[in-house]
Amino acid sequence: MAKNRNQFPSVTVQGQNAVGFINASGSSRVNLKQQVIQQTSPEMEDLFKHLNRKIRRRKGSQVDKTRLENQVRKIEAEAAKGSAADPGKLERWIKTLANMAPDIVEVMAASLAGPVAGFTLVFKKIVERARAASAQA
Repeated sequence: MAKNRNQFPSVTVQGQNAVGFINASGSSRVNLKQQVIQQTSPEMEDLFKHLNRKIRRRKGSQVDKTRLENQVRKIEAEAAKGSAADPGKLERWIKTLANMAPDIVEVMAASLAGPVAGFTLVFKKIVERARAASAQA
């Protein structure tokens, strides 16, 4: 009869933008593949934190705060793609946000008023176009 060795179960761990630890002991083999899915600039991160605070503090709004937060979350996720972001989606979603809450788009525009770099400049131009379109409506 063959000698029976202890067989340990195979474990697979998957995630996106996950932070944590993998501990392996004994006779273990660990394969790890890491891929950055989304990475925002500090300016963009600060912008979206500021927008979410403004939404939470809004009073007397006819638009549900949850709808505003969801709209901002979609914009943030697309903007986090950097140069791979779809400008058409961003413009459409920011225009929708401008129709729902023009004051929030004003905060976006004011936050992006200073010198910006890279993709943030594209984002700034999209915000300005959406702001102008909502002002004409």
